[in-house]
Amino acid sequence: MADFKLLKSAWKQVAAMTLLAGLAGYGLASAHQSIASSQQSKPMPVAVARKGFTPAQAKELGPKARVDVSAVLSGGDIALFGLLNYSELQRMAVIARTGQVMELAVAQNPNIGKVKFKTDLGNKSLDDYLADPESRVQGFIVVHRGRIVYEKYPGMKPNDYHIWMSTTKVAASLMIRLLEEDGLIDVSRPVTAYLPWMKGTNWEGVKVIDVLDMKSGLDILEDRKTRDDPDSTARRMILSNAGLPYKGKVETLQEVFTSAKRLIPIGQAYEYSSINTLTLVYLAEAVTGRRWSELFHERVWSKMGVEGDMLMGVNADGLALANGEANTRLRDMARFGMLYTPSWNKVARDRIVSESYIRKLSAGGDKVAFKNGGADIKYFEQFGDKAGVSNHYQWDVIFTDGDFHKNGMQGQGLYVSPSKDVVVAYFSTKPVYQVPGYARAVAKSLR
Repeated sequence: MADFKLLKSAWKQVAAMTLLAGLAGYGLASAHQSIASSQQSKPMPVAVARKGFTPAQAKELGPKARVDVSAVLSGGDIALFGLLNYSELQRMAVIARTGQVMELAVAQNPNIGKVKFKTDLGNKSLDDYLADPESRVQGFIVVHRGRIVYEKYPGMKPNDYHIWMSTTKVAASLMIRLLEEDGLIDVSRPVTAYLPWMKGTNWEGVKVIDVLDMKSGLDILEDRKTRDDPDSTARRMILSNAGLPYKGKVETLQEVFTSAKRLIPIGQAYEYSSINTLTLVYLAEAVTGRRWSELFHERVWSKMGVEGDMLMGVNADGLALANGEANTRLRDMARFGMLYTPSWNKVARDRIVSESYIRKLSAGGDKVAFKNGGADIKYFEQFGDKAGVSNHYQWDVIFTDGDFHKNGMQGQGLYVSPSKDVVVAYFSTKPVYQVPGYARAVAKSLR
């Protein structure tokens, strides 16, 4: 009986971590959907994390984070612990930093803290918003022309690691772009040209660019409804990632992907899905014969003067969960964003992101498919304007001025303005996101 209880407890823990691993990738489609909290209505201030969790707090919150997925995604105490200590919850691959750290110059600009934006907490300055315990922002950094001009850590220590959530997706798309520039991938070709196991399925005719731009037209959409549906392709992906059974059988990811049904015509509409992103991971591994984490180390992380390693979640088969499970320090996330700016040489020893790729991103993708997809109006209300016209290469939104942004569940994000040489990066634990509005307002205020 004791062994049975132990097995049952372990099974529940694996199941919970499976759901957490799958949900980590959700971004745009669920950006404004709050998941009900199973905690007290008034969580501890995020400033607690800045001081560091006590052994007693870790003992209480750690086990809960491992078994209570809804709490981790609610923005309360368990989320505060879990998102800062994700390596304790999920198996990780280490993408090691290499070489000398390229220190960023600091030139604080007090005017940035005065930038205002209207949120549910009022029309507050950035300084006041970050200081408000209800904002739940843990870290916020602005880099302008290669220098840190604003940096605050209301809810974490500068050297803490934090999960990127769906912001990770633009790391997956960058790898595809690098292989595209190498001539190993032609994004106008169907994915079946590179992944033979997809032949004879509804992936036939889906081009690599359709996967990059989330318009494959299959029933792989991620939203609250599909996450709650035990028979959805998205939910089956979550189960497969941790080796748990669906209707009595443990499915491989490839079995899940190839069972996807045609929902709408290919290329008709933008529909958010981590399955698209994980397909990009398969593509990169197929054309190189290398594991994705090793490729990203070789082509990106080892060429950067980052301060720390990147920790990347992996599933039961060792596949990199580049749909949402990168973990780094905040400055290193900002450094990644700087690869897309004229100040790339302040953070990398070799050029990684080409000028042609930056121009391509700034020009935007399929505006019609973006509009057909609904583009989640509430998401764009966060920015205070309606300048978002498309998505492209896994970036959630491209603005008319050429800036682009990627959101991550629970309030993680990366905003890049190549023309102004501005990067804004931030971490949070709030299910309803409003920090992106400050990111765009700050970028627009700089010259």
